[in-house]
Amino acid sequence: MKYSLPTLLLLLIFTTAIIAQTDAHYWTNQYGAKGLLLNGAVIASTEDETAIFYNPGAMGTGEEFGLSLSFLTPTYSVLETRNFLGNGTKIKDSDFGFTSGFAAVGFRLFGNERFRGGATTFTRFKSNLSFRGREIGRVPDAESLIFIGNLDFQRRLSERWLGFGMSYQLGANISIGLSQFVVFHSESTNVEIGKEIVNRATPEKLIFGWRSKLKYNFTASGGMVSKLGLSWQPPKFKFGLTLTTPTYNHIIRSGSFEFDDLRQPSPDTTLVNSNLSSVSFKDYKTPWSLGFGLDFKLNPSTRISFSTEYFHEIKKYTILQDTDDPFDGFSLGDFTQEVSIQTGNKKVINVALGIQRILDNESTLILGFRTDFNQREEVEGFSEFAFLAATPSVYHFSAGGLFNVWGNQMSIGLDYGVGQRKGEQQLVDFSNITPEDLFSLVPAENGSSLYQSIVLILTYDFIFKRKKKSKGKG
Repeated sequence: MKYSLPTLLLLLIFTTAIIAQTDAHYWTNQYGAKGLLLNGAVIASTEDETAIFYNPGAMGTGEEFGLSLSFLTPTYSVLETRNFLGNGTKIKDSDFGFTSGFAAVGFRLFGNERFRGGATTFTRFKSNLSFRGREIGRVPDAESLIFIGNLDFQRRLSERWLGFGMSYQLGANISIGLSQFVVFHSESTNVEIGKEIVNRATPEKLIFGWRSKLKYNFTASGGMVSKLGLSWQPPKFKFGLTLTTPTYNHIIRSGSFEFDDLRQPSPDTTLVNSNLSSVSFKDYKTPWSLGFGLDFKLNPSTRISFSTEYFHEIKKYTILQDTDDPFDGFSLGDFTQEVSIQTGNKKVINVALGIQRILDNESTLILGFRTDFNQREEVEGFSEFAFLAATPSVYHFSAGGLFNVWGNQMSIGLDYGVGQRKGEQQLVDFSNITPEDLFSLVPAENGSSLYQSIVLILTYDFIFKRKKKSKGKG
């Protein structure tokens, strides 16, 4: 007979390992001294080599050569989940590190002042989320029994972009550009969950129990992403427009999984199921997006910068699919096991708003705000564990200054991000524990998660430029 995964919850974790990506929202990271302080409101007004990413059309601004290295941005973040292991419980993951760096070089092409090129490398996403929790309590209406709940969760994600861009000046104030990126994406998940009931007198003897362990990873490297950009900068305002393609033509695709599931529904019965296998990689998708930016003077010393980007939805599709006999034909009967993992993304519109107050030729004060919405679709029937691995939609607020130091840009400031998510199901409710609850999630939807981050913006961008001399009449 055909034998599918006996643990629905195990498949829940399988699926949400794909659809829930911590710190993998579309606008998780910003780059460069100005981009960080304005919180990404630079589609119309980027003035350095970050234009290769933000708007390749803005690369053709007249410089002969430019080098931008952005680094040293300490970040402290905390993701806290409440009530997952019972009412009043709290588990959290805190991390101290550095915001993703950015490196790019720009130069003239073909000996023609209208053409300009550039190359870049930067980390688009990088996260390492881990939760560990253990809760012990009495079983209601059974004073002789003890309940033990364990959780060990770790998720890693990374995505590196390498790219080359080129722009062409159509006129004195308008240019178009194209950037071509190569993307290297990888994800891994390790989950261990245990729910046990033992006797207080003999706790070493298991009465009822469920232990589930899962390790999972996939790689989609060598994918291509193209980005078109338009930059129009007349004297009174600046306008930017971008179009980004989905990823295409993945060169390397691989995936594997390992799981071990043990159930003891009664003292005399034990059920086991385990496997270790590579799986057939089907596809990995990102959406196309349309970006728009506007920058204008409110008065001689104050500028307003605005950016928004629409990300199209990704309809549900299959990422991994596999049919395998975990016993390799040695067992009696047909124990074929099928694994099919599907996901999708919701459409998202992010916005950023910045205010620049010019103090003098060397210093500018900046305030910024941006949204960073969670785009992951809650696939029907597989949403219960998503919030463990997902940062809630986050709102960022920044303040600081941009200074010219020895001809380069230095930014000093702070960024605070906060987001909250509620209404998630529990793994266990200590006020009502029964043997029947061991193999399913608790119906109570009072789980919540809170994300907070503080970024110390202390960035020095080396920008070596030789500007074109004006040919106007004196």
